[in-house]
Amino acid sequence: MRLIIFLAGICMTLSWGLTWIDPPFAGAALSPMAMVSDGSITLGRDSAWQAWVFLGGFAAAALAALIALRGRGAGLFALLAGLSPLIVLGDALLAAETLRRDLGLPFPIDLADLRASWSLVEGFVRIGFWAYLAGAAVLLLAGIRTLLPRR
Repeated sequence: MRLIIFLAGICMTLSWGLTWIDPPFAGAALSPMAMVSDGSITLGRDSAWQAWVFLGGFAAAALAALIALRGRGAGLFALLAGLSPLIVLGDALLAAETLRRDLGLPFPIDLADLRASWSLVEGFVRIGFWAYLAGAAVLLLAGIRTLLPRR
């Protein structure tokens, strides 16, 4: 299980610098590292809790990989890393209508409708997004598996 946590943690951590979305209308390719570099995402006293959870997921993934590499139990950090995207996504879905209004999108789209949202961006999604999701999913399952009592 340590090898699985190590590989999934590395996968999720490396997605930090990989391109997630490469839209033709937004200029440069988007990645978490690029968003932090340009100030789109900041951590500080006044930062939204969602930013802390999102960025904290990368830290938890890196710690899970490091702890697993050292031969220790990394289940808690794996679980935290795997839960981070679900928490941020859940909040985004609950606030989808407000987000749509705040973004001032020039076209009608219901962000609460995942199918419509996906059809809008699917052609622009790149490897970093998939590495993030795969790493998070495996870390979530591995974290649950290692923390559940054995029968």
